[in-house]
Amino acid sequence: MAQAQKEFRLTGKHVLAMLIAFFGVIFAVNGYLIYLSQKSWTGLVPGNGYEASKSYNREAARARAILAKGWQTKVLVPKDGRIIIQLRDRQGRAVTGLKATAQVRRPVGTADDTRLTFRETRPGDYVATTPLAPGAWRMEARFTRGGELQWRASAEFVVPEK
Repeated sequence: MAQAQKEFRLTGKHVLAMLIAFFGVIFAVNGYLIYLSQKSWTGLVPGNGYEASKSYNREAARARAILAKGWQTKVLVPKDGRIIIQLRDRQGRAVTGLKATAQVRRPVGTADDTRLTFRETRPGDYVATTPLAPGAWRMEARFTRGGELQWRASAEFVVPEK
């Protein structure tokens, strides 16, 4: 004998269960995103906006003074991965006697972020003491004399495969 199958009927209990499940997933995902946002942003703001604006104005004036020098930088990327920064003044003469450091980062991710130090091998040519691995990089270089910032330069480049 064949048993008769019971026909499915959508009832109010089914609709209520579907609504609870649907909104439960939405609330869970929103809660997770709120957790991630709170974890990644400290929420810290300057305690005194006036003092922060004075600091900003000082930094802006310092940046304008540095840019007024008209120095030029050129980044060379040989196959050995040792970055060379050529620093020249407005007339094209080598700028010498500076301490050069740089923060280098990958465009994506932070695993390979590192700090480079440079030594002046020829007048105005600053060579990184540590080679970089092949691939794309972003660099923020600082040139100082006696601890005082003289010049900043940024560059994006690719270190070729050996």
